[in-house]
Amino acid sequence: MKDIFVSNSKDDKSLSKKLVSKLESVGYSCFVLPRDESSGKSDDLIAESKIFILILSESAENSKHVTEQLKSAVEQNCTIIPFKAGKIDNNLGMQYMLQELEWVDAYGDGFDEAYDVLLEIIEELTEGKKTKSVKKNKTASKDDNFELKKSHLYGIIAVLSVALLYFAFFNKSSESDNSVSNKNNIAQTNTNNTVVPDVVNKELKNEEQKIVGSWKMTDYEDSRNMNEEERRQTERNIDQMKARVLLTFSADRSFARAGFTPQVQKGYWEYDTGKKKIYLIPENTNQKEEINIINLTDNAMTFVVTESVETSPGKQEIVTTKLTFQKQ
Repeated sequence: MKDIFVSNSKDDKSLSKKLVSKLESVGYSCFVLPRDESSGKSDDLIAESKIFILILSESAENSKHVTEQLKSAVEQNCTIIPFKAGKIDNNLGMQYMLQELEWVDAYGDGFDEAYDVLLEIIEELTEGKKTKSVKKNKTASKDDNFELKKSHLYGIIAVLSVALLYFAFFNKSSESDNSVSNKNNIAQTNTNNTVVPDVVNKELKNEEQKIVGSWKMTDYEDSRNMNEEERRQTERNIDQMKARVLLTFSADRSFARAGFTPQVQKGYWEYDTGKKKIYLIPENTNQKEEINIINLTDNAMTFVVTESVETSPGKQEIVTTKLTFQKQ
């Protein structure tokens, strides 16, 4: 077990090296790649670390491996500290990656001052482990509170296939659509091997009662970089989605998902009230999809997903998508 895993993009390698060197000089053990590749895979190294420091910059924001490491840190329940090292875009993706997190601003305050703040936070989090003394006149948050909140990292931990299906469905040619349809037809002929979850037999909780019903899509937003023509095409596609997308959650914990694929997708659902997640188990699979809910009322529901998607042939982009639904 080490104290810290430092995640950075290739462009921030020199800053990462400087930060790790200073942390290790005062007694903190660190994992950083590629230096520690021989120690194991990034997921394993993150699992063996108490704290995850994200060197946050424009290049990190668009780095697939940084996003995957951050996702792993959330899943491993690491304490996450964003260390802002450069200008970042105020786009949808960053709004949801950083929401409710306390972070250190090395870009605005300078490295030395930000490092002192970071060191103070780490000392607080490591339950009294002592380092060199640091100034006490600067904090990482307006509330002077070093409790690092992770519960609102909605987009990073989402694995929601419906959003990805949107890109596949609207960006591929009609020939590709026919191919998808044929695959779905084949899937429908297979024996349903979905394992019925135990939760199906359990009584619905009050919060779960809000989910039951049919939900019509009313808004869509994503963080893709688009030119004017792409933006107009996206707006037309969104109008089509609003006209046909419908999610239905039944009291017997079955669900139906229409409008994302040529055929209606069905399966089972369950809800984790603590984590604010809906888990979907589609028919013919034993895999769970996670929907991270950021707003749920009797009549409205909003969720967010961030994934690396192919936005054009051979081009991968980190895209954060927010979808809003209204109960019918």
